[in-house]
Amino acid sequence: MMRMNTSRKLGCAMTVSAMLLTAACGGKTLAPSPSPSPSPVPNPGETPTANVYILPGAVNLGPNAFGDEAIVIFKGERMRLRNLDGVEHNVVPDTASVPEFMATGLLAPGDERSFILATIGTTKFHCTIHPQMVGTLIVRTQ
Repeated sequence: MMRMNTSRKLGCAMTVSAMLLTAACGGKTLAPSPSPSPSPVPNPGETPTANVYILPGAVNLGPNAFGDEAIVIFKGERMRLRNLDGVEHNVVPDTASVPEFMATGLLAPGDERSFILATIGTTKFHCTIHPQMVGTLIVRTQ
């Protein structure tokens, strides 16, 4: 029977842990994310909710203020936009191609607005108070 010394066992365990973490994350380095309460699984007939966040420090994040990728939501889902930043924002769509997505009005820290998106389309959006904060919303079928 082969035996490993304690430091070799620890090294192997750390290597295996790193490999599992990399595999679980798809090999991407993930930034820490806020820890909002998870949305419960909807009951039959209840509208599913997709959470979208204005990230902490959003003013300095510019095009990454809402994340580093376009926001994709399925037709018929509720988009809940929540301000996790420490300052007010006012998010507005740049086009009317998704008419259910309207200006949020002032969103104080912790505030949120919801929209049920029934139209397939794409629109860019921005914060009227901090125009460098931009994002893209894509509504598509599942």
